[in-house]
This record gives sequence, C-alpha cells and structure tokens, in this order.
Amino acid sequence: MGSIGAEIQNAVDTHLKGPNKPLVKKLYEETGYRPLWFGNSNQAKTSELIQALHDPLFNYKNKSFDQRAIKHLFYLLDNHQVPPEKKAAVYARLDLLLTNAYYRLVRFIVQGDVDWQMVQEKMAKLKESNDIKAHWEMHPKALPPFEEMSRAAKEGDIKHYLESLLPMEERYKKLVKLLKDYRRMQKFPKIPYRNKVYKVGDRSKDILLIKKRLQISGDYPKNAPLNKVFDPALRDAVLTYQKRYLLKVTGMVDKTVTYYLNQPARNNIRAIIINLDKTKLYPKKFVNEYAEVNVPDFNLRYYKDGQRLLKMGVVVGRIDRPTPIFDDKIEYMVLNPTWTIPDNLIKRDLIHVLREEPDYLREHNIHVFRGNKEIEISPEILDPYEHSKKRVPFRFVQFPGESNALGRVKFMFPNKYAVYLHDTDNKSLMSRRYKVYSSGCMRVERPFDLMHILLEHAKGNYSQNDIAEIIASNKPSTIKLSKPIPVHILYFTVYEEDGLAYFKNDIYMYDQIIYESSQGHKKATFTVPKKRLITIKKQKKSQKPLSN
Repeated sequence: MGSIGAEIQNAVDTHLKGPNKPLVKKLYEETGYRPLWFGNSNQAKTSELIQALHDPLFNYKNKSFDQRAIKHLFYLLDNHQVPPEKKAAVYARLDLLLTNAYYRLVRFIVQGDVDWQMVQEKMAKLKESNDIKAHWEMHPKALPPFEEMSRAAKEGDIKHYLESLLPMEERYKKLVKLLKDYRRMQKFPKIPYRNKVYKVGDRSKDILLIKKRLQISGDYPKNAPLNKVFDPALRDAVLTYQKRYLLKVTGMVDKTVTYYLNQPARNNIRAIIINLDKTKLYPKKFVNEYAEVNVPDFNLRYYKDGQRLLKMGVVVGRIDRPTPIFDDKIEYMVLNPTWTIPDNLIKRDLIHVLREEPDYLREHNIHVFRGNKEIEISPEILDPYEHSKKRVPFRFVQFPGESNALGRVKFMFPNKYAVYLHDTDNKSLMSRRYKVYSSGCMRVERPFDLMHILLEHAKGNYSQNDIAEIIASNKPSTIKLSKPIPVHILYFTVYEEDGLAYFKNDIYMYDQIIYESSQGHKKATFTVPKKRLITIKKQKKSQKPLSN
C-alpha cells in the first residue's frame, strides 16, 4: 500500500481541484496518505458511502459526485482490466474520488447549491423594480468542524453521520418521501377543457380520465371503480385535491380544477426540490415549544413536545407589502391595544385617505399627537411629507375599541420590521382564498385561542373573568411572559400534513427567485412576470385603507 500512498499524495497535489481540496489534503496528511476506502476493514464504510451518494435522502438532486467515474474504476479493478504496473495509480485515483465525493456530499447536505447571496440581492432589487420591500433573514450554515466530518470518513458509520446533518429533519424526510412518490408517478392523462362543470351524477368519458388522474396522485382510492360516472367517491377525491392545492372547495370539476389536474408532475417535483433547498437555512429541529406561521399556507400552528396544539388561519402581507420571513420570540401580549400608525403607512395611505375623507380620523378613533400633546390636524399640513424622506413629525394613534385595526389582542416580539401577530377588526378576510391583505403584520383567526395557550407562561395568574374584565375596561393592558416563546415566520409552499401532500402558490415569487439562483438554473437578474396569480393593482383596489 506504500506505493498507493505515494500516488494519493501526488494526485492530491496535481489533480484535485475545487473548494474541498484543503479538506481532502488535510485528511490524507493526518492519515499518512493511507487509503481510506480499501481493505477488509473499510468495506462496510465504502458500501455505505456509495449507497449514500445516490440515496435521495442525501442527494435529492441526483448530483453526479463523480459516481460514474467511481463505478467505472471499480469495474476495471474487479474485472482485472488494470495492468499491474498501473494498479497503484488506479487505486489512488479511486480512493481520492471517494474521499472528495464524501466531502461534496456533506457540503450539499449542509449548504446545498443555492447562491443565497444572489437570492438576497434579487429580493433587494424588487424595491427598485416593483416598489416591494422583501425581507428574509437567511442564515446559511458553515460546514461542520473538520474533525467531526473526518471522523466518519476515517472510522465509518457514514449513514448515521450524514443523517445527523439533515436540516429540519422531520419536514425534510417527509419532503424526500414525497419527491420519491412523484418521481415514480406515471404520466398524467390529459383532460380536455370544457365549459361544462362536472358534479355527482354526471356521466362522461372525461370523468374516467379525471378518475385515472386522481388515482395516480393518490386522491382517488386504488380500489375504487374506474368508469365514466361521477360518484360520491370521486367527489371526495376532488374535495381532497382542492384542499391540497388551495382551490375553491366545491367537490366539482370546472376549468380551474382541470387546469391544475393537467399540470405535469415535473412541476410538483421542482416545487418539492425548492422546498428541500429551503430547509438548509434552518437547524435540525426547533425547540420543543414554538409558534410557526407559514406565509404561503396562510396558517399558524403551535407545537409543544412534538404535538400540534393549534392550527388557525392568518392574513399576511399583500404582494407589494410582504410579511418578512424571520425568527423571533413572543415576549408579551397586549389586550385592548392602541395602534401607532407607522410612518410609511401615514405617507403611503393615510395622507391620501384624509384628502378624500376629512372625517376619517374621528370616525376611526385615531388621535394625533405632537410630542405628548394632542392636536388637530389638516391634510394641508401633511401634504409636504407624502413624498418626502423626512419622518412625519406627528404621532397618529388609534385608540382601543371594536374598530381598532389590531382588534382586541396583539402578540409582541419586538423587531425591526414592526410586524407582529394580532387580532383584526375585519374578520371577513379569513374566508378569502388568498389571505394577502395586511401591510406586513399577521392577523390571527382565533387570537384568544392562542392567548389562552400563552397564558400558561404569563407572569401572574389570569382567569377568564380577569381577561373579560380587562377587555371590558377598553384600556390597554400588558401581560408579560415568564418564558419567551419562539415564533418562526416561514415560507414553505410544499409540505405533508396528516398523510396528505399540500402544494401552495408561490405568492411572493420567492420560490422562483431561489430556483433561478440555484446551480444549473442561475439567472443574473429576476424579472417579475407580467401575469401573476394576484396582481398588485387588483389588490390595491380591494384594499381597506390603513390595514395593518
């Protein structure tokens, strides 16, 4: 093996390139350039690595990692097709390829192949092109310590070590399983577009195609009849499908449902892969108690000890005022909150509204202060500030009450974006399909359910009567938490829950930006498509003034 060691040393110095060269060189220096993947003692370790290189659990993008070259060299050696004088060089070449592939695989598992700096730059440029302030606090990971990575390469137990590196492990593994399912799916049958809406009792050859299509995706049972009759079993399948894709839940098949049914499986596969890429920005798991808002899903979930205690709808930021994606901790709650209108909303919304509705402040219980003194104000005084970079030198405060934009309770995690979770005075928005109507904050469907969970961590005891009395007083009251509760604002458009796969629309176009910043698909700039699911212009028309 001495000559193999010399060949390895020579190959490391002369042939190896790329970001892993220092890691590979240091590892071989530590082991005296001994082969890491040959000999009886290394067989299990080598087999584990070769399996891991093409296992979707670790390599869900089917990256090459020199697998073809590795396989070819093994074939030559196993079939005695290498002359004796060249064997040492071939063994060295193979050992080096395996070591480099190992580090490349670790790097992919931990960091992926998305240029997150490019993603951030594209998001920042949305401000220039579309007047959109998009924020996502990304935390790409560094590689694990060299000693930790190298221990597995030297001692074995490769699979166990690689699994220890998986980000958001539970979510990640579900996405990988989903990816395998969609890669195995047969081609979807094409369903003709008709003006007719199919419902229970209808008969058509199209219904047979719909049943076949929904059976492939698992919505229609495998043992259910494949015929031309729209029966209750098909209605149930359509309902499930509509819920999974956030379509209008009717149990009938119209042009919209047909459009979605005709989308090829490759679209689902791409979406799953993009969401797997996003997991690399997060740890292996969150702590044992936390709140999670998944923005494209319009839902808040509360978890404790691995169990979901709560799930409810949320209204999030509209397309031109997206809810920022970040992590924080809920520190306190405010009952009967006041709302101090942010400077940007005064300029973007309020000044314009006051010109058209001079009594708007009085009708909405909004008071104006200069310093601590309440004053009367006219639109003319505010005009110079509408397009100015200077801050408006007045405070506009909406007092507590039924018309308050924050409703009766807000959940505070002080942050630089001035966004938080809160109740709302406009409950009707919760019934909308796309709940994108706020100016960045997240309006909660059942705020008192969330409040009662958080009261377990309150400093002091609060009974239902205590809460009722505080609300009846119409005066602001703060309830501090003895234990801050983590809150994660996320952006996952694909997930699995309760045995079903859900695919949500890329409302802020972040998935597209990530895709166009990943290896093999990079584009220098991002262009917002002219046609979007929800247009900014349409949103502005339906937007209630001064919505938080």
